[in-house]
Amino acid sequence: MELLDRFLEALDILGKETLDLIEFEGVNHKAAAEKIEDIDYGEMVDLYYDDPVGFSEDILDFYPDDKQKEIMLSVRDNKRTSVRSGQGVGKTATVACIIIWYMLFRDNAKIIATAPTKQQLNIVLWPEISKWLTGTYAEQFLTLTKTMLYMVGYELEWFATAKTATKKENMAGLHADNMLIIVDEASGVSDEILETLLGTITGVDNRILFISNPTRNSGIFYESHHKDRDQFRCIHIDAEQCERTDKENIAMLKRKYGASSNVVLVRVKGEFPDQEDDVFIQLHLVMRGINTDYDDDQPVQTIDIACDVAREGGDETVIGVKINHKVLPFLIRHGQDTMATVGDIMRTANKLNDTYPNISIVVRIDDTGVGGGVTDRLKEIKKLDNLEWLQIIPVKFGIPIPHKYYYDTTTLMAAIVKDLLSEHDEQGNPKPCELVLPDDNELIAQLTVRKYGIYDSKGKLKLESKKEMKKRDLKSPDRADCLFLLCLPVNVKDATKRERKHRF
Repeated sequence: MELLDRFLEALDILGKETLDLIEFEGVNHKAAAEKIEDIDYGEMVDLYYDDPVGFSEDILDFYPDDKQKEIMLSVRDNKRTSVRSGQGVGKTATVACIIIWYMLFRDNAKIIATAPTKQQLNIVLWPEISKWLTGTYAEQFLTLTKTMLYMVGYELEWFATAKTATKKENMAGLHADNMLIIVDEASGVSDEILETLLGTITGVDNRILFISNPTRNSGIFYESHHKDRDQFRCIHIDAEQCERTDKENIAMLKRKYGASSNVVLVRVKGEFPDQEDDVFIQLHLVMRGINTDYDDDQPVQTIDIACDVAREGGDETVIGVKINHKVLPFLIRHGQDTMATVGDIMRTANKLNDTYPNISIVVRIDDTGVGGGVTDRLKEIKKLDNLEWLQIIPVKFGIPIPHKYYYDTTTLMAAIVKDLLSEHDEQGNPKPCELVLPDDNELIAQLTVRKYGIYDSKGKLKLESKKEMKKRDLKSPDRADCLFLLCLPVNVKDATKRERKHRF
């Protein structure tokens, strides 16, 4: 028991109560159940020990396509498998079926499924396991909880568990004769953790599976498809070539962002991004913000609202909200007048104030051009209604500033966002991501196409203007600008004490 205790202690699950069973209405497996006669467990092992594809089809009623079969057979045959793919190709269903198969047919199996965020595990992968397990012949042998899957009667020695990839200490020292490690969205997991996990698979029947959109041109996942590919069974899945994907959505992405854009390369083609050297914010930093967990139960300390007001008919008016360091999905408006935009902002602010009455709410407005009307009306409302909790901050983009490194306000705001997403501090030490972003294709595209240059002999950096972007046939970066506004530090009056304090 000493080795097992150390194993469980490393996973931080030793001594915890078993969680309630997942309540999930799975697919109807009646058809699959009718295909097999009543067999005992030993006979099932004889039939499917080396046949994950046949097991998935016969028992789970899951019919994998050729690429899904390739992944299943690679996990069976290879110690290391690395899969880069586009979105919507069925990789989560494949992983779920692999977990069920390995659990049933490897004695005292131990499976660690990890990912950058709890959502990918607890809201996506674990319900997928429930979907394919519920109602099948295999269900009688396994019990599924919110974070664990275990063999009936062998809860402490035969299990699969979900664990976010945040601390290498939680992953070190894991050893078992039959162990499978699955790293979902591996491109977003730190190299320190991936290296630790690779070091644990020392047993003959140990396996590791990396599976991810390829979001960055460096790191262990990237190298598994390049200089280290001789150590991995590498699999590539192009969503455009996959029958199950939404071709209409793929066509829309290609029209909107261009067939050679990073959004299409990564999220459709399953290719690593074509990162230009003069792009200011790299794709992997944006994906880091998207793949960062946020604890919704933590106390709310800051609330920010920002609005980038549309200037032309094709532009978007974008209203954003940031609670602490989490950016919520944007509110998007097309073709509305400034007073309607004021109404949207005030409704948003009033709802937040009802929920958090003791927190100052800061509204930053792009005050350039037509945004000035929005600023003026918001200030009128604040004064007429005596809204002490509301602070209105006008901000102008592209204004030269006396800064040592950045030429204007736009470049400074972009640099602040980049620093919040950065993996290292100024001394080069690793640091946690300080900004949680919504998974928004348009935001990803706008943040990762904007270039910069050296403005003067002093080496100041300057982000390209909207006019310069339009010369490259790029649309106005309205969502990116809204994010820049949200993250701009300002001095804020405390909603209750009326004192000044610095806000980030």
